[in-house]
Formats: sequence, C-alpha cells, structure tokens
Amino acid sequence: MTLMKHCNWGGCNKVVPKGQSFCDKHEVMNEQRKANYKASLDQRSQTVAGKQVRRDHQAYYNHVRRDPEANTFYHTRQWQNVRDYVYSRDMATCKVCGNAVTDRKIVDHIHPLKVSGEERLSQDNLWTLCYRCHNIKTNLEESIKEQSNGVNKLKHISREWWQKAIKEKII
Repeated sequence: MTLMKHCNWGGCNKVVPKGQSFCDKHEVMNEQRKANYKASLDQRSQTVAGKQVRRDHQAYYNHVRRDPEANTFYHTRQWQNVRDYVYSRDMATCKVCGNAVTDRKIVDHIHPLKVSGEERLSQDNLWTLCYRCHNIKTNLEESIKEQSNGVNKLKHISREWWQKAIKEKII
C-alpha cells in the first residue's frame, strides 16, 4: 500500500503519493514558478544594484563568517595564481553539472582547506564549481564534519564521490 499525502500547493486538496510534492496540475505550475524565479535572479544579478549586493555579501562573509586564517590565505598572490590556473584549466566549467561559471571564479578544494592544509595549493585538489554545486558541497562537508571521525573522512573523500553526492542533491 502506497502512503499518500495532500498536494503541497496551497488550497489544493488532491492526494498524491508520499515523496511527490504536487499533483500533476500544480507540478507544471511549480516548474513555471521556479523558472520565473531563476530568471528574476539572473536578471537581478546583472544590475548594478545586484552586483553591489553580491560584493557586500562577500565582504561580510570574509569579515565575519570566514575563518581569519583562511581569509588571509585566499587573499595571497599564490592562491590567486593557482585559482586562475585551475579556472582556466577547467575552462570556466563546473566539474559536476557542466554549467559555465562566468560571474565569479569559484575554485574549490576537494579536500577542504581546514582539514587538509598541506594540499592548499595542489592543483589535483582543486576544481571549478558553480554556485549551486559549491553550496551543496559546502553543506555536505558541514554534515560530514559533524559525524564521528568526520574530519578524517573529509581528508579521504575522492573527487568522484563528491561528484556523485552533489549530483544526487541537484535532482
């Protein structure tokens, strides 16, 4: 017997299988709503005000949330040179989903900087990710770090494992 629940669309009383969010009618409407939202974000990020908001957010993150030692490292000439090389090597393409990374160079450490400092400038430990994949990976790293022996696990997770785990979260 399949478990059922109500459609997530406000005011809809149709019943759908558990694990499905919307009835057929509202699934189409939800996809359109997502597309409209993404288009508005893309448009907003191209405006002068949108770019300023992003710069302000990055400055806040660097000043308040990022580890001061990491912040110092990310502002070194050595890091910027390696980052630029990896970004070019990867042809400004996310190595998980294949999207173009055009608005900011997001070069990520496969084994996080905090747990594997000796690999901080290793090109084999770096890859280009888009915002979405980078955010998913960061959240996964945080949840793994909370597990017992999590720091050790993060030191040994392969690029292929990350690709598979991130792709599962995208869908």
